[in-house]
Amino acid sequence: MKSSKSRLPMATWHGVALVLAALYVVPMIYIVLASLTPTGEPVGQVPSRLEFGNYIDAFASSNFGLFLANSVLVSVISTAAQIALSCTAGYALAKLPLPGKGLIMMLLVALLVVPPEIVMVPLFVMSKQVPFIGGNDWLGNGGQGLIDSLPGLMAPHVVSALGIFLMRQFYQDLPDELGDAARVDGASERRIFVMIYTPLVMPAVAVVGIFAFQSAWNDFLWPLIMTRSTDMQTLQLGLTVFFQENSTQWNLLMAVVLTISLPVLALFLFIQKFFRADVMSGAVK
Repeated sequence: MKSSKSRLPMATWHGVALVLAALYVVPMIYIVLASLTPTGEPVGQVPSRLEFGNYIDAFASSNFGLFLANSVLVSVISTAAQIALSCTAGYALAKLPLPGKGLIMMLLVALLVVPPEIVMVPLFVMSKQVPFIGGNDWLGNGGQGLIDSLPGLMAPHVVSALGIFLMRQFYQDLPDELGDAARVDGASERRIFVMIYTPLVMPAVAVVGIFAFQSAWNDFLWPLIMTRSTDMQTLQLGLTVFFQENSTQWNLLMAVVLTISLPVLALFLFIQKFFRADVMSGAVK
């Protein structure tokens, strides 16, 4: 009797987990069926046959090769830059005797609650008025600055207050004795940062990398504001070619949506090994 009572809560949690899983799985099944629906059939019903040619037709209907290259460059470079800046800034705030660290942390926490849409207008103005870039003079006038350029598309994703805050918290939890012992042995601060502390926070680096890549890869509003030519458009902007004046090609649109979601999923599956390695190392210790 006691064992049956103990199983009841576990069964309840399993039921809740199945319901939550269904909430995520059902929309994905709808997207997959919609992407395989032949042209002319209503989307949202079981198709009469599976049309895998929709994927070929979707990517052949526009210049998606160029859009893919732009998205990959923007996402990969901005992710690498954000990881590097988040690690260095987080380490400095956690382990170095910097003046005004308390004020800096207050500003970081304040930035976490600011919606990104609020900073888009001042960021656009700053990007347009970068001196000596895009035909601008030394005052930032006369040209277009970083508008309609790959560096301009990367601008909001290079630095993240959330990334710096997360890395600072992880570095803060590591013992100071590790750095002190390395300094006694003559190690430089850069070597301490790269060789001693950073390998211990790789799960946090993985989290920051996933957030950074997903933010840059899925961004639509900022590329819409910054691009002027088709050559600078990303995959998210390329989806608009399926929205026609009187109709929408839902089957081709869902085919592209499903395909461009795969890189984020692949990145998450690849980075999972860092989490597993960290958990196992903690269990061994």
